[in-house]
Amino acid sequence: MTELTFNVIDGQTDGLYEIDQRLVAFNRERSDWNSRYFTVEIRDADGKLRGGAGARVNLGIVEVSTIWLDNDLRGNGWGRRLVETVVEKGRDLQAGKIMLDTYDFQARAFYEALGFSVFGTLDYPSGNSRFYLSRDI
Repeated sequence: MTELTFNVIDGQTDGLYEIDQRLVAFNRERSDWNSRYFTVEIRDADGKLRGGAGARVNLGIVEVSTIWLDNDLRGNGWGRRLVETVVEKGRDLQAGKIMLDTYDFQARAFYEALGFSVFGTLDYPSGNSRFYLSRDI
């Protein structure tokens, strides 16, 4: 048998990128795997980034990986508009659902007010919980 070694490296590496590409190739051989990534940015008049979202459409579902708003934009409808912009882009890309996750100290109530429902929960040893939510689009 070939001798193998395990190397643990802090941070992300080119090796991680290569591993991910191998996984994507494997998935494409076995499914309609056709990820379409997109970013929504909110910028002020000076071009300063104030918020946004990162997502991909995969297998007919928008998978939101990141969503953020600067504190002074919260509670003024910007979050709702941001989520609806992500939803619209998902519709344009033929998605039928959107999913995201949030921790207990983040924005669960906000997402539920937008029609999202919890479909899974993960409880951490720290006492925190992570909620997985989705809704039809």
